[in-house]
Amino acid sequence: MFAKLFEKKSPKVGKGQLLVKVASKRQVAETVWELILEHPEGGDLPFWEAGAHIDILLEKNLVRQYSLAGNPADRSRYKLAVLLEPESRGGSTRICHQVSEGDELVISKPRNHFALSLEADFYLLIAGGIGVTPLLAMAHELHTQRKAFKLFYRSRSRSWAAYAGELEEQPWSDQVRCHFSDEGGRESFRLEEFLAEAPANTHLYVCGPNAFIEMVEQAAIPMLGEESVHSEKFYAEEYDTSGDRAFELVCQKSGLTLQVPAHETIVQVLEAKGIDVPISCTEGICGSCISEVVEGEVEHRDEVLTKADREKRHLFTPCCSRAKGERLVVDL
Repeated sequence: MFAKLFEKKSPKVGKGQLLVKVASKRQVAETVWELILEHPEGGDLPFWEAGAHIDILLEKNLVRQYSLAGNPADRSRYKLAVLLEPESRGGSTRICHQVSEGDELVISKPRNHFALSLEADFYLLIAGGIGVTPLLAMAHELHTQRKAFKLFYRSRSRSWAAYAGELEEQPWSDQVRCHFSDEGGRESFRLEEFLAEAPANTHLYVCGPNAFIEMVEQAAIPMLGEESVHSEKFYAEEYDTSGDRAFELVCQKSGLTLQVPAHETIVQVLEAKGIDVPISCTEGICGSCISEVVEGEVEHRDEVLTKADREKRHLFTPCCSRAKGERLVVDL
């Protein structure tokens, strides 16, 4: 299967997708591999902003999302780092062990649901493990914009920390604080002190394992305010679906009224009727399927919409979210 997937003929590129070449591949930590992606014919790749991610389409039903870790000013390449998951469902194993330099891959254009606001006076960037990748891009951008910031990087050890050495070589390296557990990092990472020292109008950006993000948010939100704390999770929370109920789904644009059973998602019902919705993660973390709500209340189960988005009641993720009531009208 692997040989067939990565044979030298160019893979098929669909609407809104790009063909890129793996210009280089190297191991940057114990279980992390870096890919540098370039245009097969040279030239610039589409514009992107700090916090953005791309999808890599490995096969029809195997799509994975990875944050862009390079300098947004450099459009000649996309840099990303892939963590080999111990319980990989195929994506990270495929990339880390099967993709090689010179291979061509199909990717999506960059999307950004972890955008960096440039309106703050000071920034705290807090990374846990592989969560450093989008924050690297933010650090590049903040340095370019001459914004004051500090980047705190937590990891179990230097050997497990992707880009630990590279951080020491950046023109903004004096703003970086690394905390490695085997070097006393748990004790030196005094989050409450860092927050207390932050000046007024500070925004905090955190990325990493869900438990790490929740720990940072619990400390930061009371001190900085919820609107000043931003996060990106790599994994969706698990929901108890035992109480899910069927509901009516009205597709205003298509003129269809459908029944969504308790055991099926909105996307599954839509696909059965030939209504195409862009799908990538199926877990509510990538944002590719975000759609408009016309009427009804949504039970949000995603990790990508902001609190403000949810309060406006105009957007939802059909891949995982459901109706709270008996009826939902959507613009599909």
